[in-house]
Amino acid sequence: MSLIACIRRLTETPARTELKGYKVTDVNRTRKFGIACRSLQELKRKACAKLNVTNDLAEVNVFLLDGSLIDEEYFYTLEPQTTLIVQKPGEKVLSDADLLYDTLRRVNIDFLAAGDKASEFLTENLKAKVAVLNSALNKDDSKTALTARNEHPEWFRGLETNYATKEAYMHRRCQDRIRGYLYKTIDQIKSSDTFANDRSARKQLLCAIAFFKMQLKEDHYFGYYFDRSRAKIHSTESVDEADSSTCYDHCPCRLNRLDDSTYFRLFGTCDRSCVDGPTKKSTERNSNVRSRTEKDEDEKKEPVEEEDGCPYRIRTNRRESCVAICDPKGEFRCDGVWNADVCAYGQRHRINPYRSREELILFSTWNFDHKIERSRMLVPQLLKLSAETISEEDILEFYDNLFTSKNLRLVHIVCHDKGSHK
Repeated sequence: MSLIACIRRLTETPARTELKGYKVTDVNRTRKFGIACRSLQELKRKACAKLNVTNDLAEVNVFLLDGSLIDEEYFYTLEPQTTLIVQKPGEKVLSDADLLYDTLRRVNIDFLAAGDKASEFLTENLKAKVAVLNSALNKDDSKTALTARNEHPEWFRGLETNYATKEAYMHRRCQDRIRGYLYKTIDQIKSSDTFANDRSARKQLLCAIAFFKMQLKEDHYFGYYFDRSRAKIHSTESVDEADSSTCYDHCPCRLNRLDDSTYFRLFGTCDRSCVDGPTKKSTERNSNVRSRTEKDEDEKKEPVEEEDGCPYRIRTNRRESCVAICDPKGEFRCDGVWNADVCAYGQRHRINPYRSREELILFSTWNFDHKIERSRMLVPQLLKLSAETISEEDILEFYDNLFTSKNLRLVHIVCHDKGSHK
């Protein structure tokens, strides 16, 4: 057995070794197969065999039906029998809504006109229409304080069955938003000329990506921002947030955490699996049937750099610093446009997604807005700095501005300025 395989066996948690069943399909949803596996890489390998996909596993992505990209940590939080979409390079993953609309277009020309009318409604002056919907919402507070699925079943209608409370569902939804910023940041870094052409800069950028993933796991992907049970109350002052038993089953903190040096040795400077997943060649090296000649050839083709260890320290936060951005009842208030101190609409821009299913749906139109923009400012600055040296102070500043409420403002759709923030 190879050294890497031994390390994985020693560091994997019981959840990682448990055999679970999933359903896999292609982007066209034409075929569906059942897969039993223990890891995302095993699922990719078996799914590709079933779907006749011959691409390198590192080039294959896996998505949920709602379009969420799955990484290794996220995979271990999925419930058995979840349906997953396997995407080859160049393919577009369509959501359920996209597929339904395309089907209506193909089946009946009368539906086409109706579909275009609906699309027109949603695209023309959407902000004003959302404002009207918000004012028309039922403000009945009689069930707002209820939390369990059996207490307020209509609130949970259509949601995944693995969430027993409103707080757990909202915790996961916030994590998904922050996880989306991580994926977009990684994609922008990897598609840059700096990453492609400057080997020294690429090494620093891989370290930065590995640090972002480790620190986000330590910070629970900031799921507590939407969790009203984490609003400012006295009961949180003596509880250590580092104790994963106090968190939800879906949170990555429930997976055993490798120490920083081990993480970087496996996924940092010399191993791009932290962003790409194991390559075809690295997967082959784990096989104990390869000959010594083959291994020598690989060593000639791919010289291994000297390990540098972990250049950045992971910050550990106590529970009293992990506070929701809503009040204890679950009400959120708009922070206003990025260059204003407060929301100009005052009390009109507030929402409580814990109150009703309708308000929960409308809350999806509220967005986090980067005051210092992620794509136009932060990532370009990180790429520029990678040509020199990214210090620990620098990396923490980038992390805070990319993922934390230091630079994120929760805003009503009317106050979300998507233009340049200058």
